[in-house]
Amino acid sequence: MPKPYQASGGRRLFFITVNYFCSNLIGELIASTTSYGEADCEFIVVNNSPGDTAIDAVANQHGVTLLQASHNLGFGSGCNLALDHVHQRDPQALAWLINPDAHLLPEAISYVRSCISNDPSIAILGTRIMDMDGRLWFSQGSFNPWLGTLKHRFDDVVASPRPITTHPTRWLSGCSMVFNLAAFDSCPRFDPQYFLDYEDADICLRYERLGHRVRVTQAVLVEHQVSAITQRVPGAKFRHATFSKLYLLHRHATPLALGLNLLYFALRPVTFLAKDPDRAKGRWAGLLDYLRWVGRRLRGDRSPRHPRTRFTIAS
Repeated sequence: MPKPYQASGGRRLFFITVNYFCSNLIGELIASTTSYGEADCEFIVVNNSPGDTAIDAVANQHGVTLLQASHNLGFGSGCNLALDHVHQRDPQALAWLINPDAHLLPEAISYVRSCISNDPSIAILGTRIMDMDGRLWFSQGSFNPWLGTLKHRFDDVVASPRPITTHPTRWLSGCSMVFNLAAFDSCPRFDPQYFLDYEDADICLRYERLGHRVRVTQAVLVEHQVSAITQRVPGAKFRHATFSKLYLLHRHATPLALGLNLLYFALRPVTFLAKDPDRAKGRWAGLLDYLRWVGRRLRGDRSPRHPRTRFTIAS
């Protein structure tokens, strides 16, 4: 259950970002964020690619905490590593997940602090996000459990920076997501069964069901190079995304929604197999991964497993 409300004034803010062979992007993210001169802010980098030794130089240059993973844990489990670290250091802190391929606008930190100070009951706060062309990329998240549809953008929203306020949302983008740790009885955690995609929707839906408040800022506070990292290996990206979508629906949607999506992922790739074979094969592989997961579950095996892809086996 949610804890009694506590104001955010003077509380430490930890930025958490996950490295997967993108040390140059992380260096730029840290430099741009620290240039704003905000107090009580620290950076934690989870290195999901132990073979990327360049991240050590970035961490030393900027004096940030570097947490080494034994292998690529995936986004959610990598964030869990950092969230546990922050919670042990300061269970009253704010933990801000931020993608390496994103950067904050100048007013972002003070805006987020104001939102939580004005409404300390917020447990998870997301920000509106624009792409590199200045178009609104994430405004609010909706979820239809009957059809299994998730939307992340609505063009008619008011995104002005004033007044400083927040709006309800069913889920938030993990690209920019703030955990108000003081609102939780224990450290919030992502489901380790997700490797890539939809873990952000899942954690919001789970904690909202437990009574925690999930909100999004009115203002656009983050600019994002969408899929700058995951698009390097499209087949693996679509494979993980397909499994994650079906797993999300298994947990949160109706059997109708799950059935419709199983049918969609079985048939839809036929239409683009010739022109986009990596995407089609990735979709089918993700569908098979889900069916295998169901089979293991029926046999009583509930341990989280991830298929061998370019993402999971690369160090």
